[in-house]
Amino acid sequence: MSRRSDLLQQLLQSDKFGEEKSNEQKFLAATAELILTDLIDIAIRGVTQRGAGTLVVNLQNDSTTFMSGSDVEGDILVAESERDEEVLKFLRDVMEEIDSNDWSKNVLVTLISDAGTRTFALEAGGSQESLRAITEEFSG
Repeated sequence: MSRRSDLLQQLLQSDKFGEEKSNEQKFLAATAELILTDLIDIAIRGVTQRGAGTLVVNLQNDSTTFMSGSDVEGDILVAESERDEEVLKFLRDVMEEIDSNDWSKNVLVTLISDAGTRTFALEAGGSQESLRAITEEFSG
């Protein structure tokens, strides 16, 4: 199991209480922050190397991949030819997020789980200078 999956399991299942539970929650929060920082860094690298897109974190099969806008457009064509309405809706929603994102400030991370799919625009923090430089490349 990955670090991400382990953290999620621990957040959901805890039999501790009092000060021990408080310490555990602080540790898990710090771990979650590290994981989030890792995801943002991976997403920034994806944008730098492949252009506007989203880091897709699939919690159902424990996989992570960066999908550029071109990748999403190609997958839309495949989903249309296969008449896969569920995948088509997901991909169109992701494409809408890519098109409307403020790339000077945010990167996109899409989570897929049993509960559904959601794309988040995450502020890049200290890496915003990198994003601004990339945005200038996009806008010409």
